[in-house]
Amino acid sequence: MIPQYKALLAFLIITAAATSTFLWVTRNTGNKKPLNPEAVSKLRSRFAITCVLLLGAALALTLPHLPYPRGSEIPDNVVFVAAKQFAFGLSETPIANDAQWEAASQGPAVRIPANRLVEFRVTSLDVNHGFGVYSPGGTLLAQTQAMPGYVNRLRLRLRDPGRYPVLCLELCGMEHHSMRGVFEVIPQDKD
Repeated sequence: MIPQYKALLAFLIITAAATSTFLWVTRNTGNKKPLNPEAVSKLRSRFAITCVLLLGAALALTLPHLPYPRGSEIPDNVVFVAAKQFAFGLSETPIANDAQWEAASQGPAVRIPANRLVEFRVTSLDVNHGFGVYSPGGTLLAQTQAMPGYVNRLRLRLRDPGRYPVLCLELCGMEHHSMRGVFEVIPQDKD
């Protein structure tokens, strides 16, 4: 099942549970029975413990699947990214001026071996941009801001070979919709 359908299914289940709870409460508010404070306190405690256990289980099940590495891990590859209206320059060497950006944005796609930790060092040469990395299938994997005078570091471990598009996620001008970049993830055994 695709992740979007899983998210929709989870949303529908949670919405149905919340709606059922509200309907039950609404139905029972007209009940004139006196409340037992001890029973209410026990019910509240059970509810709080159940919520904490459910949230803890959700955290324990999802945390190991995050794509982000530990901060102390040294990246295998570094890709320098400079954003400028209206393209991304990606290079294995730093991009400090317009000539280097032009060479990086019009040159061949940077190639990254699969299953290696890559660090994108993202900056901008003009205005704020969003740096969104998409899978070959079009799923947003990660994003950070590209800001003039500042370098954001985004670390990823990309497992699937293919061409990964980069799109701008920050409205940056009239041609924002056409602002793109690309890099390639290659199988580890190739150069």
